[in-house]
Amino acid sequence: MKAIVLGFDGASPLLINRWLDQLPNLKKIKNQGCFGLSIPPVPAQTPVAWSTFITGMNPGKHGIFSFITKKPRSYEIRIASPSQRSGKTLWRILNDAGLSVGVINVPMSGLEPLKGFIIPGFLSRDEGVPYPEGVRRLIEREFGVQRMVGDVEVEVLKRVKQEPDVFWRRVQEITEQNFQIGLYLAENMQPDFFMQVFMGTDRIQHFFWKYVDENHPQHTEGKYTKRIMQYYKTIDQIIGTYLRLADDALLIVLSDHGFCHVHKVLPVNRHLKRAGLLKAGKDGIIWGESAAFSFGYGDIWLNVQGREPAGVVEPGKDYERLRRRVREFFESLKFNGECPVKTVLRREDVFWGSRLEEAPDLIVLFRPGWQAYRDPEKELAGDAPTEPSERWDGGHDGAHDPQDVPGLLAITAPSIPKKAVRLHLWDIAPTILKWLGIKVPKQMDGKPANIRLEKH
Repeated sequence: MKAIVLGFDGASPLLINRWLDQLPNLKKIKNQGCFGLSIPPVPAQTPVAWSTFITGMNPGKHGIFSFITKKPRSYEIRIASPSQRSGKTLWRILNDAGLSVGVINVPMSGLEPLKGFIIPGFLSRDEGVPYPEGVRRLIEREFGVQRMVGDVEVEVLKRVKQEPDVFWRRVQEITEQNFQIGLYLAENMQPDFFMQVFMGTDRIQHFFWKYVDENHPQHTEGKYTKRIMQYYKTIDQIIGTYLRLADDALLIVLSDHGFCHVHKVLPVNRHLKRAGLLKAGKDGIIWGESAAFSFGYGDIWLNVQGREPAGVVEPGKDYERLRRRVREFFESLKFNGECPVKTVLRREDVFWGSRLEEAPDLIVLFRPGWQAYRDPEKELAGDAPTEPSERWDGGHDGAHDPQDVPGLLAITAPSIPKKAVRLHLWDIAPTILKWLGIKVPKQMDGKPANIRLEKH
């Protein structure tokens, strides 16, 4: 193999640096190669971040702006999926250059005919389905499964608080099986480019972050602190296996984002209602009488005439005046001395490209400790200005500033010197292409890392 990428969704550089002496393989990469941070896009959400990695483009070009976004010219929501994304995938570019690929469990990857194999990951309708058919039969023969489970089941996630041991056991089972399947395919099929993502770090930290973050108001250490550390030791062992397998290949270890503590939620629609910008009845938002609304991830949409079915905001000066008013309103909020909002960004402040018009008009970035209320319908039934975060105590997609939740990045290869690195996620695909001697497409926003990369 010529290039190997191991992704650990949500893996925290904060924890890795704290425990580095107990993570010998990551420590080896730090001592011999490039080690530092990956910077996610705005917002730092899994579908947005991995789409940015996959395409080397910012969301304004690839068109994935959140887990949940608004269908154009409607009030209907849609959940992010690979079919909505624009741009060539990294593995398609590699195939077009004559290289074979093996891709396993990458979020926002979909089924596509490839020279090699693919098992789509989180948010794909074909999640866990091996392609082509020969690979599916191979996995069934060797592991007794027709479909690979790449993530903890929703039913288990719903009951983490009631049945934590079931959750932890399931995370371990999935991680181990995925590792065994991935290693088997990598060793037996030897694609030129191999990539696999593991989801366990993200799932664990959403529910158990307070056990490792001293900034959390309910911080406490105990058995879950040890379990989280042990899971990081597990992923370090996975990295060690591929370090030995890599030989003279490029090996990249990364996460799409990190984590910060979350203990309170801000009901955005409630505050739009309080500001007189949203009106709701027993059946939900009254569109013809609302100037702004949110779908629960820090997004704010203006109800624009000619763009939305019942738009009330005139384009032009009225639109800009309202955006300014909303920004100032949310940035001025304060509760018991705490300011939940770090800043409010206009879409053109962070996105550019042919799909910019599909982005939310404004994006609220929260300070660590806060995030947006997740259920817009339930949100409008209440009236409290803030609420405790009952389900999660760690987050990244509140939306939070990428600088507050950076991911891990570690790169090693025979030709790469020891160096601290800090790369945007859109820079990593161009870095891989440069290593493999493939021209970086003009549509990519990223640039190859400023490190010595010998042409393979």
